[in-house]
Amino acid sequence: MPASRGRPINREQDGQNTAAGTQGLIERSSMDVIQSRAFEFAETIDKLPDTTGVLDAMGRMLGQYGFDYFCCAYVAPLPTEPARDAVLAERLPAGFLDMYSAEQFVGDDPALRHCRTTLRPFRWFSEAPYDPEREPRAVELVRRASDFGMVDGVMVPVASPAGRIGHVYFGGSKIDLPERQLPALHLMALYAFDRTLRLGGLPEAAKLALSLREREVLTLAAVGRSTQEIADALTISARTVKAHVKSCRKKLGATTRTQAVMIAMRDRIIAP
Repeated sequence: MPASRGRPINREQDGQNTAAGTQGLIERSSMDVIQSRAFEFAETIDKLPDTTGVLDAMGRMLGQYGFDYFCCAYVAPLPTEPARDAVLAERLPAGFLDMYSAEQFVGDDPALRHCRTTLRPFRWFSEAPYDPEREPRAVELVRRASDFGMVDGVMVPVASPAGRIGHVYFGGSKIDLPERQLPALHLMALYAFDRTLRLGGLPEAAKLALSLREREVLTLAAVGRSTQEIADALTISARTVKAHVKSCRKKLGATTRTQAVMIAMRDRIIAP
């Protein structure tokens, strides 16, 4: 019998492919766990009667990563309201807000300024740009925050239904949060901010019904699928997926895809 003329066996390449496949499964499994925690958090806070309970739930879920302090607030107070009224719920070091208000740091805070330019989570203060030479007040704020134990953290900008920009702050002295967990933290922040607003009596905006295809797209987005992965799963183009997401955002009054997922899950429109 003649010898086979098939492709030569490349054991090194096969080993690399196997390792890559195994790593992919591990990462996917980790993402599944992270998403499950985010969904569990959403289910928990939806039943809580007050903002204290929301802050407690945040602490239980995130304390293991070094997060000790939390705050849900608008980026800036309205012209007719005191600065403290922009804070919706907080668990910050004793005396910090008094100091922050007395020193009128709101206009010099680089993290709040950065919230006006992005809707993506970012590291507080390391990813909020400021010029130490030209902005001594920003330098002073960073130093004073550090004195209170607020050395590191994550800021999540949020677009509220009323059109005001808000944020959720998670912080502590030393944060150990893997980068892959940021999407789950983002979803938790949107849920926490939304629940805090609703506990404060904010009226909900009317929403239009989603089509079956739109619900399918959001369900896949909720479990962490990318635009291309959603397109492949539903046998449609990536452009069509983006169009469905845009329609969902408009119907649900959301600014981002993640916020649309949050609203759809909250209102039981989808159940990942």
